[in-house]
Amino acid sequence: MLTSGIGLARPEGVITKHRCLSSKVSGKALLQSHAPLKDERGIALPMAMIVMAILTSLMIAFAILATSESQIAGNQMASAQARAMAESGVERALWAMTTGESNPGANGVLVLDASYNLPNPMPAAYAGSFVALNDPVQGSQIGGFKLNVATCPGDPICPAGFVTQINEKFVQAVGYVPDATNPIAIKKITTVVTRLKWISPICALCAGGENPPDTTTNVQISGNATINANTGQNCPGVTPQAAVSSNGTAVTGGSATLIPPPGYVQSPFPCPNGANCNVTFPNTMTLTDSDMATLKALAKASGPGHYFNDGDQHWTSPPLNGLIFVDTPSGNPLTVNSPDSDKIEVQISGNWQSSIWSGWLVIAGSVRIDGNVSMKGLIYAQNDATLHATGTGSIQGAVISTNRVDSVSTTVDSVDIGNAPISYNCPFVRNGGGNLSQGWLVKPGSYRETSGS
Repeated sequence: MLTSGIGLARPEGVITKHRCLSSKVSGKALLQSHAPLKDERGIALPMAMIVMAILTSLMIAFAILATSESQIAGNQMASAQARAMAESGVERALWAMTTGESNPGANGVLVLDASYNLPNPMPAAYAGSFVALNDPVQGSQIGGFKLNVATCPGDPICPAGFVTQINEKFVQAVGYVPDATNPIAIKKITTVVTRLKWISPICALCAGGENPPDTTTNVQISGNATINANTGQNCPGVTPQAAVSSNGTAVTGGSATLIPPPGYVQSPFPCPNGANCNVTFPNTMTLTDSDMATLKALAKASGPGHYFNDGDQHWTSPPLNGLIFVDTPSGNPLTVNSPDSDKIEVQISGNWQSSIWSGWLVIAGSVRIDGNVSMKGLIYAQNDATLHATGTGSIQGAVISTNRVDSVSTTVDSVDIGNAPISYNCPFVRNGGGNLSQGWLVKPGSYRETSGS
């Protein structure tokens, strides 16, 4: 007999009902305690707090951006101004050297000698002194530049190993805003400036100078050809030495006439009167591969009709006046090892009497002239020149063939057999008969904006 908690007797083995209910209730409660919450009341507050935090961050970011935007715009403007200052320095160098040739007495110019040497000492404006530039309206200083013009190597501004050609100068221009003492923006530009190389002919018809080893240039003048170097059309510092000059031999036949310049000294026999043989030409007579590359770039930049690279040319009417460049089809420099496809010839014929061509005809190959052709300027062929002009045509200037690819010593390299005269005219050679720019310009492909000050 068991007794309950309140003192009542309970039979043994009998489980009271309320204990079972208690166990069931406890189990049900346990199960309910692990069920997911389905009441979402109260979630709006944390969500609102998160959104407010995001909006606050964005507002702060926009506020910071708004306060720095004017500074960013100011920096960009100062950078553009500094670049303009540096570009002004480059333009100043071009003006100074161009005007120095045409008007050497002008104020602030750079006057180079006949060998393109810079003055010594250099004027301060071209040797790194600060040049201030003012606002054209308000008159206040907005910036300036430091400009250096140099022949390389030999100047601290020259890049390591860089060498300028005789008709080139290295230019460094650094722009500053508002000044060079406490600048807020600096831009540096380097470039190479060049001009058409002054060809200084010492003869009206000149042959040789780039022959391969163990080859000889030969010049033949016959028929009624007339070559006149006694024209008085000389350049300052350039004195013609003969009507015909060859770094090999020269022969005359028929009724050919060679008229030498004043002061002519005849070469030993059998070199004919009026000619000089076994001549060593100065470097101002020939165009290097670098010179040819510059001329090629200038011809391309001149527009259609100034550059040709599609093999042999056959012209029965004059090309455009100015610089004409005929390249090898491959675009590679002409050498003794060039393939036959690169050994091109320009053939000129027809009646050009009614339209005189003026300029420079530069050929990476040979030239042959037939017919009644009138030309002013320079004909420059890196290989051979054959002239069979007839009628009343003429060439005023000079003809130069350098014989780069000759391989047989008996080759007749330059032949003038015809009636049309060649008249020495150094100014026409220099200016292409009045159709070539005499100014300095930026060498194509050399313009660089670099770091540093």
